[in-house]
Amino acid sequence: MSGELRMADLLSTLLAVFGLIFVVGSMLSMGLSLTIHMIAEPLRDRRLVLSALLANFIVVPALIIFLSTIMPLDMDVKIGMFILALAAGAPFVPKLTQFAKGNIAVGVGIMTLLMFVTVIVLPTVLPLMIPGVRVDPWQVAQPLIFLMLIPLGIGLVVKQRYEQLAEHAAGILNRVTTISIIILLFLFLGAYWDRITGTFGTGAVGFSIIFVILSLIIGYYLGGRDPSTRRVFGIATAQRNIAAGILTAATNFADRPLVGVTVLLVSLVSLTTLAIVAGEWGRKGIPSGS
Repeated sequence: MSGELRMADLLSTLLAVFGLIFVVGSMLSMGLSLTIHMIAEPLRDRRLVLSALLANFIVVPALIIFLSTIMPLDMDVKIGMFILALAAGAPFVPKLTQFAKGNIAVGVGIMTLLMFVTVIVLPTVLPLMIPGVRVDPWQVAQPLIFLMLIPLGIGLVVKQRYEQLAEHAAGILNRVTTISIIILLFLFLGAYWDRITGTFGTGAVGFSIIFVILSLIIGYYLGGRDPSTRRVFGIATAQRNIAAGILTAATNFADRPLVGVTVLLVSLVSLTTLAIVAGEWGRKGIPSGS
């Protein structure tokens, strides 16, 4: 029994370490890869900004609430879904946009905007979406600020002052964070395999697939008329912010591991689905007249 406890403690420690590496590394890498101009330029289009906010923070959460009322789901699965419904601005958006031959400048700007708004909306709205569960807004916001926004800001400063160093460091961090999310996934599988297999009867997998497909469609058709921008909006709306989701689940629902498992499950489904969709879009190219 003591050996099992030590193994559980080791897995918990490794989950915390690699989760921290992924979250902080992703944000720092993003800052090292961007400039203020790259972020700000697409955000001058007010219609674009309003459409992105509408899709990600009104339509998608409303969709999640609606689906959760008509589908029988475990409460912890619902909490994981609610977290992701409010967590937008995924670091993967620019890379998926590149695969899809979408407008990368718009992808970078919209991703950063959504991430900043997530830090405000997630801790404010999440407690309102979970009846019977107390969530301290500051407790949700604090790790998002210190482990996401501050590393992003540090990366932007370094990029501004030491461009060559920033590009080299960003390349290393991209590889580190890719490896860390893979390790994180295997650690979750090892630590919570029984709980993960338990989700097969909760409707979580089916819910995840429906959610990703509908979010992709919502974002695409709210992205205006330009096909390259539509692709960005579809991807940015369907790909939720894994880093923010993991952070919120780990710091606020550590005693309910199924919440974190659900976040990773949806993230895995969305990454797989969107990688396939982006690859197909990229293979077909942008229609003439865009």
